[in-house]
Amino acid sequence: MPNLRFVSFDAAELREVFAPGEVDRIYLNFSDPWPPNRQRKRRLTWRAYLEVYDEILRQQGDLCFKTDNQRFFEWSLQEICQFGWLIQNISLDLHNSDFEGNVMTEYEEKFSAEGYRIYRLEARRRLPEFLKK
Repeated sequence: MPNLRFVSFDAAELREVFAPGEVDRIYLNFSDPWPPNRQRKRRLTWRAYLEVYDEILRQQGDLCFKTDNQRFFEWSLQEICQFGWLIQNISLDLHNSDFEGNVMTEYEEKFSAEGYRIYRLEARRRLPEFLKK
């Protein structure tokens, strides 16, 4: 696919790699949940990262998030909602849902085989302020 790119670098550098509105979709698959609450600023669903995603995603861009960690999923769901994004296609047990088109990652295969539920959501970036009124 000519418009698909895989990149590997610190997410804090996204603004240096992508121009505003350049990205259609961001996938966060099984990122580190950083369990202690004092580590929450390292989570890729922390509001500072959501601000970066909001800048580099196109107007109708979205974020797809999957994890096996229920507490991380719940925390992320709350963080994304508080940030003002539209949450859609939530699954609390992806492999026992009717969701089609799932591409399993290595971690997903491992955790699923161990009996963990897989949590998934899609979030559409927030509306510009002038459209909210």
